[in-house]
Amino acid sequence: MQRVSFEVIGDPVPKARARTVRKGGRTWSFTPKKVADWEKLVKAEAEKHFTEPLRGPVALTIGFYMRRPKSRRKENYVETTPDLDNLEKAVLDGLNGVAYMDDRLVVVKSAAKLYVRVGEPRVSVVVTSLLNQASMDGFLGR
Repeated sequence: MQRVSFEVIGDPVPKARARTVRKGGRTWSFTPKKVADWEKLVKAEAEKHFTEPLRGPVALTIGFYMRRPKSRRKENYVETTPDLDNLEKAVLDGLNGVAYMDDRLVVVKSAAKLYVRVGEPRVSVVVTSLLNQASMDGFLGR
């Protein structure tokens, strides 16, 4: 089983809906710049840790460490926006073609939104190959 861990330093950015523009009878969609820049940052960091994409099914563990507002000094988990699934989507898309060929290969996923205790806002990523895994029972603790 191959496992790769790394961190992406910076404020996590959620995947936003594609923007659609109509002009002169033409219509096109684009990803907002802030999201595209975040996905490029995730990809660039992942490229430092992968010589080629993992083959077959993978498990992904993601920790989103976000700035703590003054009003939330006693809390550990981020219960506010952005939504966890939108944060995950941006990271999964950033890992496409680097950690795995396509995010459809992510068959097990675990994620959490936490406030930063030490250090800077960041995303912690662990990608684990499940190729040749006899069963998922061992991975899931059964």
